[in-house]
Amino acid sequence: MNNEKDSQIVTVAVITYNSADTILETLESILVQSYGPENIELIISDDASNDYTAKVIDKWLKINETYFSTVNFIANPVNKGIPGNCNTAWKASTSNWIKTIAGDDLLEECCILENIIYVKEQPECRVLFSKMEWFGDIQKITPEPYDLRFFKLSAKDQYSYMKYFSFNFAPTSFIMRDVLNAIGFANEKYKTIEDLPLWLKLTSQGYKLDFLNSLTVRYRVSESVSKSNTQYVNVSFLYDVIQINKDNKSPFLNNPISYIYRIEQLTMLYAKLLISKLCNNKKSNLSRLLDRLSFFLRPFHFYWAIKRRCFNFILKAKLTSWM
Repeated sequence: MNNEKDSQIVTVAVITYNSADTILETLESILVQSYGPENIELIISDDASNDYTAKVIDKWLKINETYFSTVNFIANPVNKGIPGNCNTAWKASTSNWIKTIAGDDLLEECCILENIIYVKEQPECRVLFSKMEWFGDIQKITPEPYDLRFFKLSAKDQYSYMKYFSFNFAPTSFIMRDVLNAIGFANEKYKTIEDLPLWLKLTSQGYKLDFLNSLTVRYRVSESVSKSNTQYVNVSFLYDVIQINKDNKSPFLNNPISYIYRIEQLTMLYAKLLISKLCNNKKSNLSRLLDRLSFFLRPFHFYWAIKRRCFNFILKAKLTSWM
């Protein structure tokens, strides 16, 4: 096992913004990696936080930076948005593989080692994902059983799928730096979201997204760009998603069913914008009611959601009966 891990340095790119309350847990989870911090290039890119994130990082690095192969803390003077912040860290990397982690999430102790073992055994792999455990406001493990079939698709079919459906697997990403460089890194056009445009760009250029059946990341569910305890939606995020949808549309004649899915998706997104205006963008009983009603404007997606839940329920029931 030691020969597996000692052969190359891996970059862990930590992406922070106002992460003062959580960044220490994230950094500690990197320090205790079974792969060994001496085999890790630690790059931290902070997106001009207006709390004391930078001070917390500086204090921790003074004590722990000597344990790592190299350390690079980049404190951006101006907020670049999520894609720009990711690109800053990725472009600063000098190793072949990059494990990206947000400043409020945690790496399982085995994370880097298991990813490296997989890509050594599967040398054709360029982009890898794995399981993650949600903690905080929501507790579950994803991808769910229904989602796993996605990783068996070709790059072309993965691209087609993600134009209409998606699920959150970004926190587990393990990506070859040369591939990021080849596709031009994350698209900074969309300031609030880097993951979906990146997966679309990768798959559209023939890079298949692979899957490691192992739990490697703990994903904290809390206030974020896409989720809020008080706001109904992040309007800027919603406009970015709408633009992504428009930028990746398919001609109607090529696939009329997919075109209908796209119309449904745009209907949902614009409905959310309307609800945000009607409710002053506040979470309330009215916004929840209108949100549920808007779901019925999407019969195809409603059918897909029911099918997905039934599939997961049946499979989990079978697994429980076998145990």
